[in-house]
Amino acid sequence: MTRKLELVQQAAAGTARPQPLLFVHGAFCAAWCWQRHFMPWFAAHGFDCYALSLSGHGASEGRDWLDAASIDDYMADVAATLPRLPALPVLIAHSMGGYVAQQLIRRHALPGLALLAPVPPAGLAGSTLRLASEAPALLAALNRFQGSAGRTDADAEASLRELLFSPDTAVEDMRLMAERAQHESTRAIIDMQCWAPWLQWPDTCSAPPPTLVLGGGLDRIVAPQDIADTARALGGTAEILPGAGHMLMLDAGWEAACQRIFNWLEVTLPATAAGHGDAGASARAARPPDLPTALAVPA
Repeated sequence: MTRKLELVQQAAAGTARPQPLLFVHGAFCAAWCWQRHFMPWFAAHGFDCYALSLSGHGASEGRDWLDAASIDDYMADVAATLPRLPALPVLIAHSMGGYVAQQLIRRHALPGLALLAPVPPAGLAGSTLRLASEAPALLAALNRFQGSAGRTDADAEASLRELLFSPDTAVEDMRLMAERAQHESTRAIIDMQCWAPWLQWPDTCSAPPPTLVLGGGLDRIVAPQDIADTARALGGTAEILPGAGHMLMLDAGWEAACQRIFNWLEVTLPATAAGHGDAGASARAARPPDLPTALAVPA
């Protein structure tokens, strides 16, 4: 079945690099979560940027049957979007979107993959147990949020802030999440609770693309060990941004995350830097001195 899917675009400033970037959101979000910081930043650094809203999210069709949408449905959304782009993109995916991406790359070759706080191949069961043990009130608040179809009150907003963001995150960024977050598919959440052995590499049919797995040191949902496990499964690089929370694209450390991804892109896709040497140098020079440095996570 063909559905109309929202695809937001922001063109590169100046000459675009060969590979565009395709952003895929996580649970409770839509394309809007990338529009505040990430898309303007990467467009200013020479990348054509596209952000997809998965079925039932944002302005995409499918809200009526959202609760039945599976991870496979979301993967099909991303796959259907690839031909709409001018070239095969580097995929930048967050949380649930990162779990979707891990399935996508088994069937579609991509030039690169950057995963932000992704649900690991082992699923969310470990995270759920960890939250139940360490912060049961936050887990209960998250369940209430899902059960209320994404509606928030003051108590729910406070819990979401503690669960998803670092303490230094701007109020307006946390408010954006509280105002625009929506109900997530119950089926997709169930899909992510279980271990998915088919996401383990190596695969006899394909190989994962160059992969960066980035996490936040204060993430209450995807722990540093989850980041390391995902990178190990994909043969990629795992790094942690100290002081950052789960919502890396809206967190106080969003610019550090952008810079780290940019540096990785310059190394991973050297062809994209051709003719953009000055832009890359100016981007590195413009980095504020107080941005936290990413820490490598041992395999």
